[in-house]
Amino acid sequence: MKILFLGETYRADAKTWIEGIETFSGAKIDTMEVPFSPKRWKRISLFLLFLVQLFRLRTQKSFDLVLAERATSYGFFSLLVKARVKVVAQQGITDAFPEEGFTGLYKRFFQRRVYKNVDLIHAWGHVMTYAMLESGAAPSKIMVLPKGINLQRYTFSEKHEFNSTPIGIVTRSLSDIYRHDIILQSLAILKEKGIEVKLRVVGDGVLMEDLKLLAKNLQISNQVMFLGRVDNDKLPVLLNDSDFYVAIPETEGVSASLFEAMAGGCFPIVTDLPSNRAFIRPGQNGLLVPSGDAQKLADAIELFLASRSKFTEYVRENRAYIESEVDFNKNMEIIWSRYQQLLK
Repeated sequence: MKILFLGETYRADAKTWIEGIETFSGAKIDTMEVPFSPKRWKRISLFLLFLVQLFRLRTQKSFDLVLAERATSYGFFSLLVKARVKVVAQQGITDAFPEEGFTGLYKRFFQRRVYKNVDLIHAWGHVMTYAMLESGAAPSKIMVLPKGINLQRYTFSEKHEFNSTPIGIVTRSLSDIYRHDIILQSLAILKEKGIEVKLRVVGDGVLMEDLKLLAKNLQISNQVMFLGRVDNDKLPVLLNDSDFYVAIPETEGVSASLFEAMAGGCFPIVTDLPSNRAFIRPGQNGLLVPSGDAQKLADAIELFLASRSKFTEYVRENRAYIESEVDFNKNMEIIWSRYQQLLK
């Protein structure tokens, strides 16, 4: 069987998708993506080269199955590929609800074309389905199910002792939407109150150097560890060794990173958005904060630190939820079964 994946293969949820389909299909998946570059001119040239390769592929090869991330980017490019079955995964709120202006205009055009021409649309949670239906997706094409977390990789050990200096972790790419600047500012606020918190920053992106400079200017460089991209096998260890997980993007779909934190026994402090409210009960199994408010985030971290032992029970509940609803083997078997039906 010939399968092609279009998307950013370094991302954890993309790796999960690829791994799951390779496991259940027995096939080796080909991949294509636009390589990352911090330089704008180079990103444009790499994108143009990607299009040339895609058109060349169309004349040389056909596939049984094409998997593509995002209706508003790789999903649209999947329409150029010859394949029996095409599947697209909705990724994030900006993919489901395009912004205003020119960018939103072309994204909505992409959406409608994709929804009309693909065979299946993944919504990793119910929060995504409303936008799909509004943009013309047929209900019969929508499949609502998370890809799942590999629980053999994300081992859980209950924390009986916490780190003497609390350690937080953020695992989102270093771009404006994820507001790492606010997270760093919250650490500086806590430092002024005599509360020292360390932060592991996992991920890469265009803001790496700017964020390092900000940490230096805030005089918290010794508290922040910029780890860059880490291997998927190392991420569960980092999560389990951290006291809390923080992610405050301005918009959010169903977050695989949140599921990973919950699986790894890391207490979540995340943005107060509909997608997160579906999984987080504030003050119990997590805390919700506004995206752009460093003071509110600092307050939430301080609240967690003051009541860490209280939250231990809820961390266990988070793990139990992941085992029940977001198990990789269970969910990927269901997903692959749906693909097989389409391929008949």
